[in-house]
Amino acid sequence: MWFGYARSELLPMQVRGAVRRAMHEYADYFGFGSGEVIIEPTAPEQVLRDMLAEVDRREPAAAVMTRLHQVARSWDIDLRRVFDADSPRTQALWKIMDAIEGAAGGHLIVPSRQHLTSLGPSGQAVLQRFTRTTNADLYFLEPVDRDLLAPLTDSEDARFPEIRQGERVLVESRVGAIPAVARLDALYELSRRGWPEMMAPVDALYLALVNDAVAAAEAVGVVAFGPGGADGVIRLLQRDDGLLVVELDESRPRVDEPSPALSALCAQADRYTEQGRTFTRCTLASELSPESTALSVGCRGER
Repeated sequence: MWFGYARSELLPMQVRGAVRRAMHEYADYFGFGSGEVIIEPTAPEQVLRDMLAEVDRREPAAAVMTRLHQVARSWDIDLRRVFDADSPRTQALWKIMDAIEGAAGGHLIVPSRQHLTSLGPSGQAVLQRFTRTTNADLYFLEPVDRDLLAPLTDSEDARFPEIRQGERVLVESRVGAIPAVARLDALYELSRRGWPEMMAPVDALYLALVNDAVAAAEAVGVVAFGPGGADGVIRLLQRDDGLLVVELDESRPRVDEPSPALSALCAQADRYTEQGRTFTRCTLASELSPESTALSVGCRGER
């Protein structure tokens, strides 16, 4: 038995589907049995605060928050304490804990350590209880503890040089036995860059590239990636003209052409071998790439 757990405020709506798929693939690969993914909802008072702020953003003349603060002061209430929850909600996490204890063990999968930090006294209590439970195991899809949702800074963009003339890496991930995990890196990176409209076409390319490699490996009776398979690295690149490129780097030579299903997703598909490695590059059409006046660089993730 297994459960996937994530906090909604740390998981952009655009990536939730990919996170759910990654958790299911992870559990299937390791044979965890039946399970489900549970998203801890954001505290209602925080949702209400954000909704009121959005009303003021859309209609500044409404001055809803200002008027609420005035009423709160007249009632001798600190409105900030009303809206700011002392700690994130943990009801869903407690339900998971109860289920794992009732089953005498189970597996808990979370996107990153960040989803289990700063949970307050209630969250600390459930985690302590989890660690004391026999046959209860914890797994992180993203082993590197980093703020995936933080906006990029100029200094962060400047850290990574060009790897080829005219293009830079936005995000780079190793492709292991559970390819969906690598796809999360790209979705998180696009989210924090403010390019949600790029998520669907980029995710489709990631999936098609990996499926193309898996099909080619199966055709010759070998494992594509992971234990016993090739080393794989998948990269999301941006050219100096703003176009996005997804590149799969495999540690095996291939002579087959990119599949029609893969080629149909991009404006240009190229494959070449270099020193025993195969590089498959898919360039997205200009209408599927963000407008860019300068190159920018993100983080690198590994599996």
